Amino acid sequence: MINKLKKQMKNICIVILLLFANMVKGQEGIKFNQVNGWAAMAQKASAEQKLIFIDCYTSWCAPCKWMDKNVFIEPSVADFYNKNFINAKIDMEKGAGIELRKKYNVQSFPTFLFVNDKGEVIHRTGSKMSVAEFLEEGKMAADPKRNFAFLNKRYESGQKDLPFLLNYYMALQKSDRAKADKVGKDITSLISDEELSSAFGWKVINALARTEKDRAGAYFMANKSKFNSLSTQQERDQLTDRLITSTMYGYMSAKDESSFMKALAHFKNSDQTDRKKQGMMLEADFYLEQGRFEEYKNITNLALKSYLKDEAEKLSFLARRADYKGASSAVALNQAYLMAKRAVQLEPEEYSIQSTFAKVCLSLKKKDEALQAAKKSRSLADAETSKIQKLAQDLLDKIELL
Repeated sequence: MINKLKKQMKNICIVILLLFANMVKGQEGIKFNQVNGWAAMAQKASAEQKLIFIDCYTSWCAPCKWMDKNVFIEPSVADFYNKNFINAKIDMEKGAGIELRKKYNVQSFPTFLFVNDKGEVIHRTGSKMSVAEFLEEGKMAADPKRNFAFLNKRYESGQKDLPFLLNYYMALQKSDRAKADKVGKDITSLISDEELSSAFGWKVINALARTEKDRAGAYFMANKSKFNSLSTQQERDQLTDRLITSTMYGYMSAKDESSFMKALAHFKNSDQTDRKKQGMMLEADFYLEQGRFEEYKNITNLALKSYLKDEAEKLSFLARRADYKGASSAVALNQAYLMAKRAVQLEPEEYSIQSTFAKVCLSLKKKDEALQAAKKSRSLADAETSKIQKLAQDLLDKIELL
């Protein structure tokens, strides 16, 4: 009896410790808006010799909310940003945010600005990012020799050495895609094969390789062994799969079946389950794109019985594609229905999965099932943004009119 009581007390202590840990984590995060008004922020930034970090968001922006829940709360992120910046979170559709949006030409959300006490933009980036990516952007902003303003000034003055250009490309990637592409082309035209084989070259390839056919991608695919000491097997596999997948979409657009099927063997003949899944996704997309619906039916039936049978997100993705691309085909729509229904069985509490099933049922005029899924997706949308709530309500209204 004593041992049993000790065990119970131990379990209770563990639960309390876990609850406390969760409470502490819930209190962590970037500390925003600790001073009110631009003048106060500028004064604090000047006194502490820090930049002001501005999270430019809107109430309906889903990636903004994702960053709040998954990145801003991470201890490593919070520690760095709280230590190095004066942090402000400003709705670009309300109050002072309206003028700031005009002043800094904020066109997409989230946009992340790092400005000095004079209001000058020192670094600019944006979009949904991983913890590692967001931390790196903060480190670039805080580094006087890596932030966008410094690099841009050096570039405009004529500096064109490769390490500099790569840093500049990385700074541009999320703020000026067109200029980043231009700088990327400069890098791949200037770098030698010998430099591509170096640690620096591995960074260039990871940043710039898009397909098996571009300069960086082709060099990597032809010289993989040269990167054994510079990368992990997983990193090389991920890059290989990314390059082959991208190349295959080019074959798909060109209707080059022979080349597509040769490349598909990389995935189909692999002993890695994830590659087999990717192969099924690509093959299904190919048949759908070419309007070969019987073959599409065969591959998606196989997917439902094998590698994708428990992959709710992948099945829902294929269903959305079939509902859009194969809307004129009863075969494609029926497959979309089977995949979307299976996805709902696997993950009934996911808004996008319920919404996809509702849309497919609407296309097939299956009102009862469509209505049930649409009502569920509308309920789930309450936890999402106002924009998503409107989309869910519009879908429900449309189905009720059937």
